[in-house]
Formats: sequence, structure tokens, C-alpha cells
Amino acid sequence: MRVVLISLAFNAYWFAAVLGQNSMLPFLVLSLIGAVLLDRGVLFATPLFTLIGVAGDSVLTHLQVLNFDTSYMPLWLGFLWAGFGTYIWLVRDWLMEKPLWLLAIVGAVGGAGSCLGGERLGAVEFSMTLVNTALVLAAAWFIYSVVFLVILKRLSGKGETCSKSHLSMTEKSLAEKE
Repeated sequence: MRVVLISLAFNAYWFAAVLGQNSMLPFLVLSLIGAVLLDRGVLFATPLFTLIGVAGDSVLTHLQVLNFDTSYMPLWLGFLWAGFGTYIWLVRDWLMEKPLWLLAIVGAVGGAGSCLGGERLGAVEFSMTLVNTALVLAAAWFIYSVVFLVILKRLSGKGETCSKSHLSMTEKSLAEKE
């Protein structure tokens, strides 16, 4: 049930960002603050995912795959990436149960579809044909998906590894004292 509720909340966040753009920044910020209350790990994970997404979309913007009504990537899009990073962090346990290949394919199709939906709603324009744009976006989102999933796996396991290694060192220290 948690995954469904978080997914519905992210969809509302996506629509607010895409339809409201910069006028919805207060809502987007408050939503991210609310996510921190659910899981403080968001504070560490979200900036990393945001940086990767913004860097990737900056490349796509520079290559004129994505075109916005400003000469720079819009602020609302950075917040959309922050929301997506927060979303995948909050549902990471559910994601980690699925095969990587399946998530990468679903990510490629869903991410490209999200961008195509954004174009239909007037948030972005494309300079290539729809088919070529969809193929480039699907390839980009395949890469995003794999990178994000590898990072999620590493970050999720990092705490366990640290705890186990700390426990091992503590056990060694106690054994040496005896």
C-alpha cells in the first residue's frame, strides 16, 4: 500500500511540476520537505539523483533533443528530478526486489513516455521527429534507469555493510581484550 500511495503522490508532484512549472515551486519544495519526514535518507540520496538527472537533461538540451522556452534548463525541471530521486529512494525496497533488466526496460519506456507527455502538455518542445525523439529519450532513460538502480543498490546496501563491518571490528576488539 505504501508503494501505491507514494506513487500516487509522485504523479501529483509530476503534474504540478509539468503543468504549473515555476509557479508550483512552493508546492514542490514543501513536498520534498514532507518526504524528508518520511525518510531522512532522502537528504543524502535525492541530491545525487538530481545531479545525475539534471546533467543528463542538460546534455539533451544542449543537443537540442529537449527545448524549453528559456535559454537554460528551467528550475522546475530540476525540482522534478529531485522529486523523481526522492520517489525512487522511498520505493527502493520494492524496486530492489525486481530484476534489473525489467526495471531498465520499464524505466526506458516510462521515462520516455513521461517526456512525451510533458511535450503534449506544453512543458517541452522537440526539434527532431517524434519517433527519433522517442528513441533518443528511451535510450537516455535506459541509461538513467541502470545508473539509478546501481546507485540505489549500493546506497541501500551501504548501511548494512557499514553495520556489519563495525560489528566485526567490535567483536575483534572484544576478543583481543579477553
